[in-house]
Amino acid sequence: MIDSVAALLASDNAWSLRVRDRLNALPPELVALVLHLGTTPEWWNHRHAVNGEWKRQVKAHLKTTGADSLVRDAVRELARDGSFHEETPQVLTHRADSPLDPRTRAAVRARTKGLAVGFLLAAGQLRADDGVGVDLALVGRKNSQAMDTWYLPDNALAGAAFTALGDLAGPDAMEHLWALYSAVPTSTPARPTLVRAVKRAAKRRRIPAEGLAERTVPRHGLGPDGALRMAPPGTGAEWINTWTDTLVTLGADGRVTLTWLDAADGPVPTRAPFPLPRHYAKSGLTDSITIARNVARRIEVTADEETRRLTDPAMTTRSWPWGEWVRYYRDHPITGIVTRRLNWQYLLPGETAPRPLDPRTPIDAIPADAEVTLVSTRLAAVDAPGLAPTDRAVG
Repeated sequence: MIDSVAALLASDNAWSLRVRDRLNALPPELVALVLHLGTTPEWWNHRHAVNGEWKRQVKAHLKTTGADSLVRDAVRELARDGSFHEETPQVLTHRADSPLDPRTRAAVRARTKGLAVGFLLAAGQLRADDGVGVDLALVGRKNSQAMDTWYLPDNALAGAAFTALGDLAGPDAMEHLWALYSAVPTSTPARPTLVRAVKRAAKRRRIPAEGLAERTVPRHGLGPDGALRMAPPGTGAEWINTWTDTLVTLGADGRVTLTWLDAADGPVPTRAPFPLPRHYAKSGLTDSITIARNVARRIEVTADEETRRLTDPAMTTRSWPWGEWVRYYRDHPITGIVTRRLNWQYLLPGETAPRPLDPRTPIDAIPADAEVTLVSTRLAAVDAPGLAPTDRAVG
């Protein structure tokens, strides 16, 4: 049993160094909180579910004067720089008079990580957001590879941040969860925890099923232009790195093209089942080839699902505030493909006759409180050139 705060802090960990002075100068009642948070590994299971008794004790500790700000400060430091895994320039020993052997240092480091997870989970039990949601979301992004800048990911820290946001009160936490749902790669091990947090938070806020469905359409890494490049590290591919060089694009007709950019005879576009070009060097690239194909297939499945959802006659009975419609329909890289093939209209406050809506209308050209409705679920035809015969010469 750990009976001191110092024993929970690894001296070769940057987060420990950032919070050490604050944690080592606490009154007894706040020391009790920190020691309880240090027991998190005993209470938090492999499915990232928080034990009810642990949660009740945290809530009791959070009633102590200063506990709220202590938790917020610790989470803010976890959101800084490289989050938890940033190392100091030199490895320090836990005790200057007795250097730790590697196994002991690893044990201390594990306790420190458990404490960090505890602080994150405790943030979800705070009575008010007051900005902690921003830090939780940043911790979640940094530890789940959902940033343009690379950080060493950590599934436990990401899962704790997602769980805390799912528990946190206030509307801002829900907005952070929607954004994370779109940004976190579907292959991230902590994503199931995020999915559960989103569903739990939406249910608590009584968000209807149709509202949850439209806010949780995955982007699969597609940019605003409907394209995603998967390539080796350092080549400009940010969302997914593979040892092949490929480009996935979603066309205006909703069809997916996977282009093998590194084919021997130049780029070769393919359609499902996305066959390899002739003479493609497969040695050592099997996993990367599988990843590229799976991403393309997932985008294709999502595009089909969105087509079915938006062409359901029930969609004509709903309406959306202009800003929400732009965010979740027009500007979504997959939903937007279907959206732009449908007929929409909007109604201004105080008016009785709706106006036709051009999806290309700038967002600031229509008042935020205008209501958007779907006129018809019939898809407009699009001109979608097929692949050239040479492009299909694959095997």
